[in-house]
Amino acid sequence: MHRRDLLRLLGLSTLAGAAGCSPASSASDVLGLTPRDAGAWAQAPDVDLVLTAAPGEVALLPGEPTRVWRFTGERLSGPADTLTALPDSYLGPVIRLRRGQRVRIRFVNQLAEDSIVHWHGLDVPEHADGHPRLAVGAGRDYVYEFTVTNRAGTYWYHPHPHMRTGAQVYHGLAGLLLVSDPDEDALGLPSGGRELLCVLQDRLVDSRNQLLYQGTMMEMMNGVLGDRLLVSGQVQPTRDVDAAWHRVRLLNGSNARIYKIAWSHDLPMIVIGSDGGLLERPLVQPTLTLAPGQRADLLVDLTAFAAGTDVRLESVAYPAEAAGGVGMMGGGMGRMGGMGETAALPQGAAARLMTLRVGATRGDAWAVPARLPSFDATWAPQPAAPVRRVPLRFQRMQWLLGDRTFAMEDVAADETVRAGSTHIWEFINMPNGMGMEAAHPIHIHGRQFRVLDRRGSDPANALREGIVDAGWTDTVLVLPGETVRVQVTFTPHPGLYLYHCHILEHEDMGMMRNFRVV
Repeated sequence: MHRRDLLRLLGLSTLAGAAGCSPASSASDVLGLTPRDAGAWAQAPDVDLVLTAAPGEVALLPGEPTRVWRFTGERLSGPADTLTALPDSYLGPVIRLRRGQRVRIRFVNQLAEDSIVHWHGLDVPEHADGHPRLAVGAGRDYVYEFTVTNRAGTYWYHPHPHMRTGAQVYHGLAGLLLVSDPDEDALGLPSGGRELLCVLQDRLVDSRNQLLYQGTMMEMMNGVLGDRLLVSGQVQPTRDVDAAWHRVRLLNGSNARIYKIAWSHDLPMIVIGSDGGLLERPLVQPTLTLAPGQRADLLVDLTAFAAGTDVRLESVAYPAEAAGGVGMMGGGMGRMGGMGETAALPQGAAARLMTLRVGATRGDAWAVPARLPSFDATWAPQPAAPVRRVPLRFQRMQWLLGDRTFAMEDVAADETVRAGSTHIWEFINMPNGMGMEAAHPIHIHGRQFRVLDRRGSDPANALREGIVDAGWTDTVLVLPGETVRVQVTFTPHPGLYLYHCHILEHEDMGMMRNFRVV
């Protein structure tokens, strides 16, 4: 089916003109649409958005403006709070959706290179998942349509072109996507000014305030670290907050940095949610380990603090080798000495992320719910499910996933699964005689999954104590020498999906594979 025929069939040419865009590319260019798909696309959506990626400038630091790439959005229809901007940030608008909504998003690429958007954590049809083979060229656009089926939770969106994901995210292309539902509404969690949205990133900035990303072989092997820590696009910000309970949503949007997060004043980390939404019960622990791509939903009680008190969110120190021997090269997964004009903050270095300055306004009495929404039946362990072993290793100067590298449409026999079936995948982080090993955050597209168990890693690994495996997740951190078993019930949507390391340079280097749902 030609694109012009599809547009005529769906009546999208009128929308293209109204939005001031060229006629859109679509899944039909690569996949073809069945009559059932075409009928679904013809329905009026509950939410209709335009999301544009384009170059821009921001005042990141005093002095010369920083050149970035950024997402901007336009709401054509849907609730008024569907798109909200993060104040003083270059990051994309926050997209707020509700479970059950039918969503249309037109992505407009005004970059000088190919791009495509992945809705990280959402269970969507193949044409809407942002596979790199669907990347659109400069000046072109692409229409996504999907129904929100996920539980309430903190998700996000970012580019996914092959070999350019790391660079495009690093230069600013990322944004939060929040899903709500009646189960979450009933809990009465802190909201409005008492809901803090925090995207954690690190960036290397040169003497002219420009972002440094060279894409050297060493950077690809190690992952890129920065020298400045940013929260939602601001360098170590201070935020004025009430003396009240607050909900803090965290996303590790960094390319390669693993954070071990803690509050000052010995405040506990009260974890109520992970990648796939709320846990069954709150967890109370001293620290939280958050790898690239992972999210966490926290509660923090500031009611006992006097006005003017500063409460800090920090990444506490841990040995660089906890994230793998590869991290020792170049000072902790960073730029090798002499290759850049600025040195990266090493992996595991202590640093302040942001400061909450407590005000005089006191919050009403509130208690953390003892129980949160229950999980569905697919959470139950299924020991009879088929098991697949997936080694993670470094060989021939390349990171391998299942002893293979990425090819755009390549799928092996053991990477083919039936829609809706349940499997157990074992991710085995293999040692390497050269000392080249790393902790790998493995992301599976298409469905949230559960972690069954962890075996084999050093029990004294400093990152282990902060890992949360109690909820639905889409990105699991596999420590050096560790085997992690996950149980995944695959999406009901047939098609080609991805799984990969979410250290973005590893992904771009080829530590990514397709799996096919049939």
